[in-house]
Amino acid sequence: MQCKQLLRLVKEWYTHVRQETMAPGRMMQFVDSHVKECKVCREDSGLPREIEKIREHVFPELKHAKAGRATQDLFTPDIFAGDEPDNDPPDDLPADGPF
Repeated sequence: MQCKQLLRLVKEWYTHVRQETMAPGRMMQFVDSHVKECKVCREDSGLPREIEKIREHVFPELKHAKAGRATQDLFTPDIFAGDEPDNDPPDDLPADGPF
């Protein structure tokens, strides 16, 4: 990372993320915004790799949560698989109808 300003800002923003006063996604928006506007950052050929490493560091728990959720979504147990359909009237209505 050749831009000293970006390095300082990333450290500052990451402190806010750790204190939970800034969302990780917001931090990465600020990084992207700075890179688009900064001449030094636009000329740094290795910066995209470094930003990706920062992104992976800031969002590791989201990757684990998505992975866990994906495996849970694959299997949804049928609680009443062997039961017959419920043809009884709802409990709040009289047995002979609503009137």
